[in-house]
Amino acid sequence: MPPADPPAAHPSAEHRPRRPIGGDEIRELIDRDEAYDENPYGEPPLLVARYRASLRAVLATEPAEPGLFERAWSQRERDAYRAGGQATHRVIVGAMAAALTATLADRAPADRAPAAARPTRPCDEAHP
Repeated sequence: MPPADPPAAHPSAEHRPRRPIGGDEIRELIDRDEAYDENPYGEPPLLVARYRASLRAVLATEPAEPGLFERAWSQRERDAYRAGGQATHRVIVGAMAAALTATLADRAPADRAPAAARPTRPCDEAHP
């Protein structure tokens, strides 16, 4: 029996939905991007446009609705579920806002190297 084609090589691979990734994979991608800043070899793992797109995607989300379970819940349970979703959404947007607007002095040393120690990319020079 011949070996199976890898999924990326299979003709129908482009029609399959992408596998959802979680926080660990996102952290690993960001770690690789930070490593690229220290040793810029090859293509950067993330471009500024991808960072912007990811931030816009998060901002475009809405808190989850109860869905099918809503009919079995009381109005108080539905209200509590929605309030929890809205509170979570506010925390996420607030954390993004804090990270984007914090000054270098406000950030922990592990979060950002001093500007003089960081190599720059052409896009960083054009958009400080």
